[in-house]
Amino acid sequence: MRILLVKCLVIATALGLTAAGPSGGGEVTIKVNGERVDVNVDGKLFTAIHTGQEARKLYFHPLLSASGKRVTRAFPMEQVSGESTDHPHQRGVWIGAEHLSGVDFWENEPSDNRPNAGTVVLTGVSDVQSGKSQGRFTIRANWVSPAGETYISEVRTMTFRAPAPDQRIVDIDLRLVAKRLVTFDDDHDAILGLRLATPFEEAHGGKAVNAEGLAGWERLRGARSAWVDWHATLDGEDVGVAVMDSPTNFRFPTPWHVRDYALLFASPFASRAYVPSAPDASLTLQSGKELRLRYRILIHPASVDVSSAFSAFAKP
Repeated sequence: MRILLVKCLVIATALGLTAAGPSGGGEVTIKVNGERVDVNVDGKLFTAIHTGQEARKLYFHPLLSASGKRVTRAFPMEQVSGESTDHPHQRGVWIGAEHLSGVDFWENEPSDNRPNAGTVVLTGVSDVQSGKSQGRFTIRANWVSPAGETYISEVRTMTFRAPAPDQRIVDIDLRLVAKRLVTFDDDHDAILGLRLATPFEEAHGGKAVNAEGLAGWERLRGARSAWVDWHATLDGEDVGVAVMDSPTNFRFPTPWHVRDYALLFASPFASRAYVPSAPDASLTLQSGKELRLRYRILIHPASVDVSSAFSAFAKP
């Protein structure tokens, strides 16, 4: 896998391939508005991160394509006719872990009434930068147990790019610092989650494929890959949402948790969750130790070569 990656990088560099494609991106503007941070491109909403405590987690909603089509599910934030209403904790795009030393920072929706539900509490937004083709900001948050103890201190820098008129990118640089001894149990519900819109569901014609060319949720679930790209037809437009795992990440390439109802998780702690006889993939962090992870979400038309886009993302 790593040898193949190096070859891809050399080819991409020689051909001048990048994730951006054609030059001429839009103006990216970041606006901090109370309990949400809006990201606009040329004055139009690209996405917003919601930072209030009503959901006990930070999440993106909506996430839009360059043409303004919503690629994430609206429920439970909005009611849209024909959308599924299962798993209300699956809000757009989010980060967390269901089994962190006995506390649930994943399926922690207040309506679930789970006694072990933790809360991700925002402590600050900084380094807010707007500009041509990209903008960025950093959030700081604490993962707090029901007893009020901070388990994890999170620092997440997110860069939002509009590299070409038909593409949008979210880059996530995540740093999780243990504030006490913690263990991420072997489980597929961690660490980056996406619930895509109804047209991405297999029953509605959506199709997911990974870097090795495997297609369909049953073949992708638990398979390790550098990226997964999920396509759907949105009002006549073929739109892909590719999620990429950085080669610098812990246990690259990550296994992916995939379901036919357009569910996609990057799950680096999962092994026995997929194969009960496999070695335990839990991770324990001593107090003060840090886990750093990087991901890219690329929203693109069908014409984009995701392999080349990944090579650009993977450059050192």
